[in-house]
Amino acid sequence: MDVSKKIVCNGLVVLIFITLITYTSCGVDIKDVARNLSEDVKQIKNNELGVPFILKLYNNFMHAPGNADVLEHVKYMAHKLESKINNVFVTLDIAKSMVQHTSTSKDITSLPSLVAPCSLSDSEKFNIRFDIEKIKKHMGMNSTAVKRQYFISDSEVRKTLYSPFSPCNECEETIIWDNYIKRNVYQPKNIVLILDIGGSLGLSQLYLIKNIAKRVISLLNTVDRIALLTIGSNYTYFKSGCDSKESDTSNLKLANISHIRSLNNYIDSIAADSGATNHLLGIQKALEIVSNERALIRDETIMILYISRGLLSSLMEPKSVLATIAEFTDNNNISLVINTCAVIADFRPIMYEPQFLRDMAEQNYTKYGIHYKPNLFRKIGLMLTVNSTKSVPFICFQPNIIVYIRKNVSLPNRDPVSGDLVVSFTKGWTLQGSIYMFGTDVYFSSLVEDLIYYSSNQEYSYAFLMDLEGKMLIHPSFFKPSTVSHDLLYVDIKNFEKISDIEVLRRRLLVEGKGSHKSSKNNGTDLVSYTWNRVGDYYVVCIVVNIKYGPPNRPYRHIRFQSPSENKFLYHNLEDYKLCRHLNLLATIDVNSLYLSTSCFQSPFVASRTTQDKLIIQGYLAYLKDDTRLLANPGLKEEIRDEVSALSHVLDFLRKKHLSSVMSKFVVRRYASSYNGVLQMFPGSVLKPGLQPTKRPWFLKALRHRGKVVFIPPYLDKGGAGYIVTIAYATSQLVVAMDVTYGYMFKLLLNHMSICLDANITCFLIDDQGYIIYHPGLMDVSGARSVVEQQHIVHKESHVSNDILNHKYFIQKLLCNNYIDNTIQRYYRLNTSFTDVLVNFAPVERCVTYRITSVPNTNIFIGVVNASCDFVTTFCPCSIVDRLCLNCNRMEQKECECPCECPLDDGTDTCKSENTKKNMTDNPPCTWYTEDTSLESSFTIDTESELEPCFPISCQAEKSYLSCLGLIGCEWCRYDMDRNYLRKPFCASISTCFNGVFDTTTSYTGDISSDSEYSPMGPILGSIIAMCVLFILLFFCYRSYTNPLTERLYLSSTQDQLRMSDLNVNDNYHDLGNHRDKLPAGR
Repeated sequence: MDVSKKIVCNGLVVLIFITLITYTSCGVDIKDVARNLSEDVKQIKNNELGVPFILKLYNNFMHAPGNADVLEHVKYMAHKLESKINNVFVTLDIAKSMVQHTSTSKDITSLPSLVAPCSLSDSEKFNIRFDIEKIKKHMGMNSTAVKRQYFISDSEVRKTLYSPFSPCNECEETIIWDNYIKRNVYQPKNIVLILDIGGSLGLSQLYLIKNIAKRVISLLNTVDRIALLTIGSNYTYFKSGCDSKESDTSNLKLANISHIRSLNNYIDSIAADSGATNHLLGIQKALEIVSNERALIRDETIMILYISRGLLSSLMEPKSVLATIAEFTDNNNISLVINTCAVIADFRPIMYEPQFLRDMAEQNYTKYGIHYKPNLFRKIGLMLTVNSTKSVPFICFQPNIIVYIRKNVSLPNRDPVSGDLVVSFTKGWTLQGSIYMFGTDVYFSSLVEDLIYYSSNQEYSYAFLMDLEGKMLIHPSFFKPSTVSHDLLYVDIKNFEKISDIEVLRRRLLVEGKGSHKSSKNNGTDLVSYTWNRVGDYYVVCIVVNIKYGPPNRPYRHIRFQSPSENKFLYHNLEDYKLCRHLNLLATIDVNSLYLSTSCFQSPFVASRTTQDKLIIQGYLAYLKDDTRLLANPGLKEEIRDEVSALSHVLDFLRKKHLSSVMSKFVVRRYASSYNGVLQMFPGSVLKPGLQPTKRPWFLKALRHRGKVVFIPPYLDKGGAGYIVTIAYATSQLVVAMDVTYGYMFKLLLNHMSICLDANITCFLIDDQGYIIYHPGLMDVSGARSVVEQQHIVHKESHVSNDILNHKYFIQKLLCNNYIDNTIQRYYRLNTSFTDVLVNFAPVERCVTYRITSVPNTNIFIGVVNASCDFVTTFCPCSIVDRLCLNCNRMEQKECECPCECPLDDGTDTCKSENTKKNMTDNPPCTWYTEDTSLESSFTIDTESELEPCFPISCQAEKSYLSCLGLIGCEWCRYDMDRNYLRKPFCASISTCFNGVFDTTTSYTGDISSDSEYSPMGPILGSIIAMCVLFILLFFCYRSYTNPLTERLYLSSTQDQLRMSDLNVNDNYHDLGNHRDKLPAGR
């Protein structure tokens, strides 16, 4: 019995010990710390952000119902979009009528092709200039929505061997020729592409050949086929991974997205050969491909496109090449055409090269005395000289004679010159036996502005646009047209809308002109409604409503507070107020600043293209402050005036709080934004156009965690406050936020965990995706100017991360498809509802323990790592060059890696396994895209002003690290310019001591602030000068009393005579980031 009692007692002791260890670390109850931290955050929410005041304020407003009639709204948006499209085609019809009228009095074949705008000064060419000007006028040249207009005369195109638009330097004609080519009826194209990479090519010629090849490939459709080989002294076939072992010859493959991507990657990797180009071998291998594919192409034409400089190694080589072609065409009834592109990229004299390539294309056997048999399948090709990639579509695919003349609307295309996303409207017709085409390129953002800015509260409702093939063109998970920097991949609706009966919905959207559909998503937790309307023969507009959320109400009139005319705010008129300098910004503390984003206007596109002069600004202010509500609306949405009034009350509260609160010395700025994009901020500063607050991380994160206080990971404040953290909270009407210094986050921790200052203790805060809010190693002094944004806990605490991945109820590794940049994103999601304390799961080093728990009512987690001994850091793959994952073919939940990305496959690559092919449709789309990290990129920076600071803070007066920590504009200076510890650290202005390193330059300016409280540059410069003088004197004495022969040792340039001791390398050499590869090898 005694033994059994002893066992029970020992078991209870172990259980109690484990329980204590679970909740304590180094004598601190982390659960209690999390509760206390939650109370601090609650005080911030109530007192500093004023959430109770905001809720009470909006209760005193009358409220008008939001747009509850979804059916009418989707009908309105569809009708408006269709009207815009019809108006474009009306202008094209008018232009067509004018040209037809011109043809009655003039020969229409004299009408030249043209594009407008174009700075071409050759007025004689435009012999019907008066009529052209009228055409341009009718085509909407004065409209801000029109990018360009163009007219193509087929009679001119067929007479020339160069593009008529080439002289227009500011015109990117790729889109124009793409539209023209697509108007021609082609059979599926079969192309054998030969690239000359011989040693005779210069760098510019090789670059041009590669770019021409990529442009040719980009013009292919998914029904076309292509094979690629390179020729130098030897040949190389391009083969994808799955067919590399099937045969010794390449084959024609469908030009799907996956194959095109592989071809482009291969072309980028091509290097020039060292030997002369063997033209005969290249043609022989190309004809082998043609012969092998005769069963596949059957009655179709196959084209060999040879892109070459054409330099001959022998004058007999052309005859050998032509003889080989003649023998093949004599014995094979295959419709074959050979086109050649002669690459001319410099001013070297050329003689035989173009003629050889022309003879090859035209199959000029007679010139070389080659006997050949008549063959109806033999087709004459073209040879064209190329000196740029601008006219590649025109050169490589000259039009066939069969065309269709109906209206056509293209997919949105990115203009390579300006980067704008445009939609091309084209219409053709035949006249006097010739073909003509008018086209207008319209900014896509002007067409779909109503859908882009339909709703910022996308949890409740959003809109999307798809074409009649099911391709998604506008969707919250896709992109905003003004932010696209590359060509887009348009994919099917099935990849975006993850509902249980997506096939039924897709079929109805494409078949029914209008209708509605209800379904469930998120495993049946959400009931969603789809309401749509057809837009002519082009698009489908659809509005999605999550029925779980009720329609939002908007504030209409305030019952108790002052009228709108009594609201005071700054709107683009700093000169009317007393100015001061807030860090690096011109500001005022008399009033708040108002910013109206483009979503506040009835036409966001027009607003984004309109310069707001003083008269326009006065019109907006008069309307916003109009008590009578009799003034005409200058172009704002109906609800904006009431939102401005409501936010003025909110910011008046925040302004008074900022001027009176003790915490304000840690707060950089306070601001609030409505769901329609009305932003007000204190201190008042002027913001540059282009800011969209509803797309910022603090806004979107607050919406996702409504009812919780959210923290945004630190980022560099462009306004001069160093690294800051944004704290935000979302109500049903707005999102209120404030920026605090990074040091303040550490101050919050120290209020409850002074052990964070211990050498073996690491305290950290992370958000719901594992990104660091605070970590002592985030700002590494060895990389003081390196970017610290978006640092992940996996990177900083890999030892802990390897262990926490075992806790499946705490953390998940997820995938999503990013259709903006065509990548698969891997990211983490932490469970904010997790209420327990996370402890070591796996048996790791006994001297390393960690505790992590959530902070209630926030999106952050607090963690403590206790390392009582040195330990070996475990490996977690984290690329420091890009975001590419180490292994894109496999993802394991428990495998430690930083958030990363892999290329997104379209699922058409036959080399992929069936499991891999599913990655595109199975993964949900990535959501909540942001356009920028913060407000500050839109600030007007002013570092030269001599104005008084808005909030004077004497950094020099703070004598300790803790008193200096987190103060606005202050930094505890611990290191000199060489990253060595200062003997006497001090508190200094951030303009002279950034990230704890004393330096005369920072991430903001290269100058020291004029009001810096402490600037030791004078004494330091004096010391340097004195030391230099002393060194010169000592050196003079040394030379006077030393044998001159010893100088050889130090002045020798031979590496094997140089000793490491002569280099004066100190003990901190490796820590300072010096490059060992620059030193001579040791002996």
